[in-house]
Amino acid sequence: MSATVAEIEAIYNRLDRLFADFAEPYKGELSLEIGIDPIELGNVARSYAYDIHRYKDFHEIKIPDRARRGAYLCKWLMRLRPVVYSADVEQLSTERATMLLLVNELFAMYAISALMKIDFEQTLSTEMGNILLYSLRYRASSEDSFILFLAFLYLDGQLGKAAAKA
Repeated sequence: MSATVAEIEAIYNRLDRLFADFAEPYKGELSLEIGIDPIELGNVARSYAYDIHRYKDFHEIKIPDRARRGAYLCKWLMRLRPVVYSADVEQLSTERATMLLLVNELFAMYAISALMKIDFEQTLSTEMGNILLYSLRYRASSEDSFILFLAFLYLDGQLGKAAAKA
């Protein structure tokens, strides 16, 4: 069974709302205009829904685990790069230019964080966050590597919460 139009629309709308929240600091604090390409966001939603359904149908399960869902979303956000900007990065400060150049990677982290209910800012050290950003930007990572990384983060967080209760 393939993803329905309603499922794809729901994914699109959720990603669009996440982007609106994500874009606020860019527009406010940083005074940078970023936008979302609706066609590419639609492609992300469709491809993500297809991956989820393909996995569910093949393994005969109701819903894939969080790490797999996060990895599929990350894969399509990085492949299709739906966040756009029109500023000339040569005219910006290094900090602002870096924020624009990494906007798709940062949005992917933001969206995955929301999907998996993992706060990357609290979970990842600055060094690990920078490694993840670098990998998303420059490495040809497979969804399997994303699954392993996100499963580790999720399980590590869950184990940490369980240890804190003990």
